[in-house]
Amino acid sequence: MPLEEMSPAPYKIIQTHGMTAMLYERDTTFRQVYTDGRKLPVDPQPTWLGYSVGKWDGDSLVVETVGFNDRSWLDVRGHTHSDALHLTERFHRLDFGHMEVQLTIDDPKTLSRPFTIKLKQRLQPDTDLLEDFCNENEKDLIHYEGK
Repeated sequence: MPLEEMSPAPYKIIQTHGMTAMLYERDTTFRQVYTDGRKLPVDPQPTWLGYSVGKWDGDSLVVETVGFNDRSWLDVRGHTHSDALHLTERFHRLDFGHMEVQLTIDDPKTLSRPFTIKLKQRLQPDTDLLEDFCNENEKDLIHYEGK
């Protein structure tokens, strides 16, 4: 299901030898995508953003991710997933200012079959990421022991 062009992607991709880092503006989070030839772990420690390995397929970076915990959502509408989620992303730069990201979502515990969506993103390489912390109206910290 192709989607229309979206607003600028609020993240940066930094490529180094053996690893690509993705820095996200939302919640000031990051991902590490290992591009050194390693395989996905058989039994990864579950995390919010999973464990990612990537490789180049022509001019597309293909990233496979497993090892998600089951506490996040697939989208802003609150569609859930399980710890069996396997995400495959294909990052393809269309031209100087545009990138297409194809996402294949496979979660046999939650979905009857895998599905694929395509997102088009505008690139703005000379912009800064802003910090994003959700602390407004925070009332829990004082209840933690030792605080």
